Amino acid sequence: MTTPPTGQDGIPGPAPATAAEDTGRSARRGPGLLLWAVAATVAGALAVAGVVAVRDRSGGSSGSAATATASAAAPAVTPPAARVRPVHEALHDIDATCRATVKGESGKQASLARDADTVITFSRRYPNARFPIDDETGTTLSLLLVTRQGLRDCAPALAARVNRALPPDFRDPTTPSS
Repeated sequence: MTTPPTGQDGIPGPAPATAAEDTGRSARRGPGLLLWAVAATVAGALAVAGVVAVRDRSGGSSGSAATATASAAAPAVTPPAARVRPVHEALHDIDATCRATVKGESGKQASLARDADTVITFSRRYPNARFPIDDETGTTLSLLLVTRQGLRDCAPALAARVNRALPPDFRDPTTPSS
């Protein structure tokens, strides 16, 4: 007669995972991790933008008066889907290209530069936009923050360009200014 496997507390339960099984599970989760990180960054940026908007409306702004006035005074616009689509594709391209670069494959700096330029151009044309993207509501601010984060490790010079396109209150002083 065999006894069922027990957990650390001595109560019968499922057998502990072997190292091979554990490695197999983490290998399947790996590629989606960056996408989840981007989604979490978007959610965080939206939360920050909401806090800033509430702070600006209450008059308790401690940041740049010019930035606060411009964002509070300008109503959010919804750009046409045809204008959002290239930005959406640029985000996915940045993710895919940077993942390939991190894995040691040849990076495509020209492609990344085009994608960064697409995002920056959109942000200048629609500085206070709200738009649907990947089942979320994105904003121009969240778009720039996610793009900067996506480029930070694989193309720091491009991340610095995106950083400079952000409102001063959201610029990262640790991003190299090359």
